[in-house]
Amino acid sequence: MMKDYTRPDPDALLQSIKEDEKRDGKRGKLKIFFGMAAGVGKTYAMLEAARRLAREGSDIVIGYIVTHGRVETEELVNGLEIIPRKKIDYRGMIIEEFDIDAVLARKPAVVLVDELAHTNAEGSRHTKRYQDVTELLDNGISVYSTLNVQHLESQADVVEKITEIKVRETVPDSILDLADEIELVDIPPEELLKRLAEGKVYIPEKAGLAAERFFRKGNITALREMALHYTARLVGYELRDYTQKRNIKGPWKSGERLMVAVSPSPYSEYLIRWTRRMAFNLNAPWVALYVDKQRQLTGPTQDLLAKNLNLARELGAEVISTSGEDVVNGLLRVAQQQNVTQIVVGKPLRRYVSDIFSGGNLVERLLRLSGDIEIHIVTQPDVHGKIKGASVYARRSEPLKEYLIGAGAVALVTLASLPLTGITGYWTIALIYLFCVVMISLYIGRGPVLMVAALSALLWNFIFIPPLFTLAISKLEDVMMFGMYFIIATILGTLTSRLRLKERALRMREKRITDLYELSKSLGNALGIDEVINIATAYIGDYFEAKVAFILPNDSGQLSAMPHNSGTHEITAKERGVVEWTFKNKKPAGLFTGTLPHSEAHYIPLIAPGSIVGVLAIRPVSSMHFSPEQESFLQNIIYQLSMRIERENLLISNQRTRLMEESERLYRILLNSISHELRTPLTAITGASSSILDNAVEARPETRRALAEEIKKASERLNRLVDNLLDMSRLESGMLTLNRQLYDLGDLVSVVIRRLESELSSHSVQVAIDDEMPMISIDFALMEQVCSNLICNAVLHTPSQSIIMINGSAQNNEAIITVRDNGPGLRDDELPFIFEKFRRGSTAPTGGTGLGLSICKGIIEAHGGTISAGNNPEGGAYFTMRLPLEYNAARPREDPT
Repeated sequence: MMKDYTRPDPDALLQSIKEDEKRDGKRGKLKIFFGMAAGVGKTYAMLEAARRLAREGSDIVIGYIVTHGRVETEELVNGLEIIPRKKIDYRGMIIEEFDIDAVLARKPAVVLVDELAHTNAEGSRHTKRYQDVTELLDNGISVYSTLNVQHLESQADVVEKITEIKVRETVPDSILDLADEIELVDIPPEELLKRLAEGKVYIPEKAGLAAERFFRKGNITALREMALHYTARLVGYELRDYTQKRNIKGPWKSGERLMVAVSPSPYSEYLIRWTRRMAFNLNAPWVALYVDKQRQLTGPTQDLLAKNLNLARELGAEVISTSGEDVVNGLLRVAQQQNVTQIVVGKPLRRYVSDIFSGGNLVERLLRLSGDIEIHIVTQPDVHGKIKGASVYARRSEPLKEYLIGAGAVALVTLASLPLTGITGYWTIALIYLFCVVMISLYIGRGPVLMVAALSALLWNFIFIPPLFTLAISKLEDVMMFGMYFIIATILGTLTSRLRLKERALRMREKRITDLYELSKSLGNALGIDEVINIATAYIGDYFEAKVAFILPNDSGQLSAMPHNSGTHEITAKERGVVEWTFKNKKPAGLFTGTLPHSEAHYIPLIAPGSIVGVLAIRPVSSMHFSPEQESFLQNIIYQLSMRIERENLLISNQRTRLMEESERLYRILLNSISHELRTPLTAITGASSSILDNAVEARPETRRALAEEIKKASERLNRLVDNLLDMSRLESGMLTLNRQLYDLGDLVSVVIRRLESELSSHSVQVAIDDEMPMISIDFALMEQVCSNLICNAVLHTPSQSIIMINGSAQNNEAIITVRDNGPGLRDDELPFIFEKFRRGSTAPTGGTGLGLSICKGIIEAHGGTISAGNNPEGGAYFTMRLPLEYNAARPREDPT
C-alpha cells in the first residue's frame, strides 16, 4: 500500500491516450513560429525551415506569405512553389486571401500559411484563418504558421492594458494544443526598435505611428516576457505529459510547479491564498489537490470543501481530486504525476493516537517520503479559534440489518464449533472465529465488523477457554492468545473493510470513465444541436438526480429568451438575471457559489475554446452540494458538451456561409445576365431609332427598313427576356394555370419552326412524327415556348450547318417528344445541374440568363410530364419530353417545384 503512489493514474493515462489518438493517424502536423510582436523574424524563420525541408526532398508549397516588402524575406520565397491566392470581390475592392481549396486539390506534404490570427474576408469559407489551418490538418496536410503572443485569446486583455491598444484579431489558446511543435523566435527589444527605424518591419509611412503607439520599449519588453513565459509553460506541460505517459518518477526540476493540499477546513482558505502568492512570485503554475478518504462529510464541511476548491479554481489553480485512505500517499502520487516540485501543507495543531501506528503525522511522513520534493509547512495565527470543535466527517450509521447479520454469523459459528471442542481443542476455534470475521467484513461496514471481532473474542473466552462460562483466563498463554486474537481480528476486519471500500471506489471510477466514454460516443453520433442537447439533458438529469436546462445563444450572439425545449428545469424571471450574469462573466453562479447563492439552481457557463456556447442550469433534487468527484465528472461532461456544441455551431456557420456565397453568386449571375440582356436590345433599339430620325437616312428606304428590322429583332429579344422572367416567377409562386386542349403535335412543331425561321437559317431541321401519333392535351402557348427554347438551345450550342432532329411517338400511354442535334454534346459534369435556374453551360455564348431549360422543366412538370437530357451514342445532345396522353381535368396539378 505504501508503494501505491508509483502507479500511473488511469484517468491521466486515458487522457494521454486520447490526445495521442488525435495526433496519430492521417492528421497533419502543425508547427507554430511564436514571437512577441511583428518584426522579430517569424516569417523569415519559417521560410528558412521550409527551405531546409525542401532540400531534404519534402513536398512544400507556400499558401500565404506576407513579406512586408523585406528584401531578405522575399529572397527566401524564390524557388518555392506558390499557390495563387484567391481573389474576393468585397464592396468593389479585390481582396486576396488564402485559397484553401487550391491547397486541398494540390495536397502537398507541408504548406506555409502566415498570420494564423488573420480574419478572412467575407465570402471565404471560414471566418478565421486558424479554421482553414484546422481543416488542412484534418485532411492530412502539415502546416507551418506564425503567431504573436498578443493574438492569444487569454492574453488579449493583458496586452490591451499594457499597450492601450485593442487587439481585435485573436485565436483561442486551444489552437496551441493542436501544435506538434512551437518554435520561439526572439530578439532583444533594442534590435526590434532598430529594425523598425530601418523600415524592415513596416513601410516608413506606418513605422513612425507604430513606434509612437505600440512599439515602445516598455511595451515590447512586457510582450517579450509574456512570450517567454507562455512558451516555458507549454514546455512544462509537455514535460509533465512525457513523465506521465512513461511513468517516470519525478519531479524533474526543470521548472517550478506547486501543489497545495486542500481539505474541508477553514484553514485551507489561508493555504490556498498563500500558495497563490508564492506561485505568483515564482511565476509558476500550481495545483490544488483534495484527497477523498471515501468517508461521508457533514453538510457544513461539504459546503466548506466546495468553497475552498472554487476559491482555488478562481485564483487560477488546476483543481484535482483523487481517492485514497492515506493522504500522504495520495499527495505523493499526484505530485509525481504532475511533476510537482513543491508541496504546501498546513502545520498540524494536535497529535492523534492513529499517528503512532501510521509512523507519524502527515507532515512527518511527507518529510520522510517526499524525496526531492520540497515541503512548505504553513501555519495561521488565529486558526485555533476557527476549527475548535469542528466535526469534519459525518458519523456513518450502518443499518441495523448489518449488525444483526454480524451477530447472527457469530452465533452460527459458535453453535457449529461446540461439537468440535473435544476434537480439535479450543485454540482451533479461534481460527474459525477469525475466518468468520474476515468473511463477514466483505459484506458489512466497519462498525459491524468491529462488533463482530469483539463479540467473537468474548464468546470464545466465555464458552471455550477454561475456566468455562466465565470471562476469567487462568493460563498466561491463553491471555496472550486472547489478546492477539482480538488485535488480529480487529486489524484483519478493518483492512478487509477498507479493501471493500477501495474496490467500490474503483468500480465507481471505472463506471464514470465508461459513462463518459458512452456519453462522448452518443454526442459524437448525434445529428444536429437539438439531439446533442436532448442527450445531455437526459444524461445529466439521470446521473446527478437533478433538473436540467440549457440556455443557448441565438444567431445574434445573445442568450435566447427561452431555454431549450428539452429542459426539465423552469427558468423564472428572477433566475434569468443569474443566467445573464453567468453568460456575460463566463463564471459559475447561483446555488453552491458565492455569487447569488440563494438562486434555485447552479448555473455553469459552457465555455469552448473559441467562445462561450451557452449556460447549463442544474438543480439537484436533494439540494445537496456535489462531491469533489461529482464536480470533477461534471466538469468533464461540460467540456465534452461545449466542444460538441461549438462544432455544431461552426458547422451551421459554415453552411450559412456557403448558402450566402451561393446566394451572392446567383445574385451576381442574375444581375449581370439581366443587365446585359436588357442593355443589348435597348442599345440596339436606341441606336436604330436615333438613326431613323436622321435626315440623311430618311431619304434611303432600304436603310430605314434594315433599321426597322433591327428594332423589331431587339424588341423580340427583350420580349423573350421579360416572358422568361414572368414565367419563372409564375412557376416559382405556383400561380401558373394551364389552358389545356387537344392539339396535333405536327401543328405545334410547324408553328415553332415558322416562328424561328430566322434563327434556323444556318441549320437544317428534320421532323419525324409517327403517323399513328394521337392528339395530345397541352397548353399550346406554353408548349410552343418549351419547343422554342429547346430548339434555340440547340442552335446556340452547335456549329453552323448542324442538323436538328425533332421526333414524336406514342408509347405506354405517353407522348414522347425528342429534340436532338449532332453537335459537341453536353459535358458529363454539367448534366446533373442542367435544369437548374441561372445555370449556363461552360461553352455557352455570351448573353442569356440561364433560365430557358429551367422554364422548360417547370412547364413540362406542370403538364404532369418529365424532361431529361443526355448525349447520343453517335454524338450530340438530346432532350426528351414525356407527356401523358390521357389527362384528368379533375386531378389537381402537381406543384412544379
